Amino acid sequence: MTTTPFSLLLSLPDEHLPNVLSYLSLKDVLRMRLVCAQLREINFESTHHLWMDVDSEEEEESTSFNGRDSTSMSARRMRHMLATFPKLRSLRLFGLRLTYQALIQGRNGTAANPRYVCNLLQEAECAQHLECLELLAVSSSHTVSGEWGASAPPSYSIHTDIQLEQLRKLTVEGYFTHREHPLVQSLLRASHQITHLNITGCIHFNDYDLEEAIMKPLIGTLTHLNLTESRMQHPIIHSKILETLILRRCAGFYALDPESFCPSLDVLDISSCPLFNGEGMLDVESGLANICPRLRTLNMSNCKELAFIRIKTPISTKAEINVGDSGQKVSATPPLDILSDSMVSSRLEDIDLSKCVNLSNASISCPLKRINLRECFQLKVLSISAPDLEVLDLSCLPLMLISLYCRSLVHLNLAKCRELDSKHSIIKCESLKSVDVRE
Repeated sequence: MTTTPFSLLLSLPDEHLPNVLSYLSLKDVLRMRLVCAQLREINFESTHHLWMDVDSEEEEESTSFNGRDSTSMSARRMRHMLATFPKLRSLRLFGLRLTYQALIQGRNGTAANPRYVCNLLQEAECAQHLECLELLAVSSSHTVSGEWGASAPPSYSIHTDIQLEQLRKLTVEGYFTHREHPLVQSLLRASHQITHLNITGCIHFNDYDLEEAIMKPLIGTLTHLNLTESRMQHPIIHSKILETLILRRCAGFYALDPESFCPSLDVLDISSCPLFNGEGMLDVESGLANICPRLRTLNMSNCKELAFIRIKTPISTKAEINVGDSGQKVSATPPLDILSDSMVSSRLEDIDLSKCVNLSNASISCPLKRINLRECFQLKVLSISAPDLEVLDLSCLPLMLISLYCRSLVHLNLAKCRELDSKHSIIKCESLKSVDVRE
């Protein structure tokens, strides 16, 4: 008997079939339900996600998100979706367009007001079951200035009360030009049980919003927080259970406030942030060890203004050493410590400094297991003391002086490090087995 793809699909266990089919578009799911009774009776309430991506058959305006074009989500399709699957526990909507001038605009409600979107969710039967809500590629039907000028804000701009009592994971990604971000405000008030929160592209979301709208109501539940591309500058974060904090591409961010305290924080991502104050100097005076003593992963990649970094350096002298034929003098320790000796805890294992194109001097002493220094095209002086580090790739870096104290280091890549001064460099690695010095 010949096995067909359809028979293989139906042979999947009942507990796995809904999860596989949940990644179809809404149109495909509805057509699939017409094939046979077995597919029509599939219960999607336990799926990880039921996608609500848009279809290409609608002649609606396109938006761009993460490099791909998508047709905007219509209010009609949203109503149909929520009515067809009343017991959904996880819902992902892609291509939602917002308007602030009316409840709905365009053919079939191409753009919907935040109040209208919230009302649809509130009136749907799945509101009492919904545990995960993702709104991706959210955009505005027209550009709204951050300053309203002489005109008053539209009457529909205020937030709407909505209750999603079982909601645990909330993601809103897009580009929000409205200064009051009413959709975000409404969804944050929907549940006090949120553990994972991802708000990306809300360019007017600032330090005050973080404290009042997120940390105060969710201080007892929130474990993962992502505020990529927000307006964070010097936020105060107090949380005993927060484990992951992502502040990627926050153009004004330069430091966590010294009053912050996150004893359970495991991952901190501040990549693509300036990390500078208004005077052009790094302002990270309070130790990360005091703010997040259990930190294991620190991502500072693509911080283009970063020039000097020291993390618990064991080198205390600042004697100048002649380097190379030119006689250029380079200090063995950085002249500016952005991370003081007490900044990083003894748990720090993973540091990403890749694409820090102005980084010239780095001195690191902690139980590292991984470090990424790729594309640090100005790095001249490097000191690493890491007893657990096994592999270190320094290829293609313009290094002049290195000091390595890594007893577990097995492989060292120094390929194309043409400016390295071997006479003054120090490598003390008892377990070293291979060194790549190819030109």
